[in-house]
Amino acid sequence: MSNQDDREIADRVVADVGGAFSAGLGYIGDRLGLFRMLASEGECSSDELARLLDLDERYVREWLKGMVSAGYVEARGERYFMTSSQQAVLADERSPVFAAGAFQFVLPSLNFTSRLMECFRSGGGIPYSDLGSEIPEAIDRMHRPWFEHHLTQSWLPSVAGLPARLGEGIRILDLGCGLGRAGVAIGRQWTRSTVIGIDPDRASIEAARRLGAEAGVDVEFLEARLEDLGRSEFERMADFDLIVAIDCIHDMADPVAELRQVRRLLSPSGVLFWSEPRGSGNPMENR
Repeated sequence: MSNQDDREIADRVVADVGGAFSAGLGYIGDRLGLFRMLASEGECSSDELARLLDLDERYVREWLKGMVSAGYVEARGERYFMTSSQQAVLADERSPVFAAGAFQFVLPSLNFTSRLMECFRSGGGIPYSDLGSEIPEAIDRMHRPWFEHHLTQSWLPSVAGLPARLGEGIRILDLGCGLGRAGVAIGRQWTRSTVIGIDPDRASIEAARRLGAEAGVDVEFLEARLEDLGRSEFERMADFDLIVAIDCIHDMADPVAELRQVRRLLSPSGVLFWSEPRGSGNPMENR
């Protein structure tokens, strides 16, 4: 390799490390409410922002400078502010482009590095139930823009013939429902349809039930795995007219077998609405 290649790879490592630290600072800003307070207050000094949140000024000052360097915050002398775009992405949870939930996902995930190293040595994995409360909440926050701005407004309506059937009333399974936001959005939009959400994580199902109750939406949430639905106690879990599987099939131990089970659960005219991260089995194509 040439010296130019060496430099490009070294620069990439430095940029990735810088991004990792920016993500850590982003996590702090999200969790401590710094982004939200700065967005609501407008232009202010580090001292003013620190007093509003009862935080140490020196740490707030260094955080602000780091976030300016990352492009997440703007500076005018010793005063700081966020543009409307920065606010939409980092402070407004109801925005269609809100992305700060990713900070909450990445940092707690990295905390499992030592356990993951043990998996490299012995195989196996880390049960979802061991991940704690932050990661499921972060996944919900990351997906919220999809479910509140796209799923019922453009994604499902784009399937030929499906909107009319949803309006008339069909049976729907929300697979890997997490904290229930997709199922609630569907139940709110198409009140004649029956929506059942399943997830193997008990805490997530409990949170989904609370969300459904708060929204006043009649959606049923069950603690179950997809493979459980062939058992006798779940015999009513079949003949679904629509199965929604968003960003979850790739997490399953045997995705192909799980998709066969999905096919068995669908009615003869049933539809699978399936969304996954875009990627290739050839890693060179993922650059």
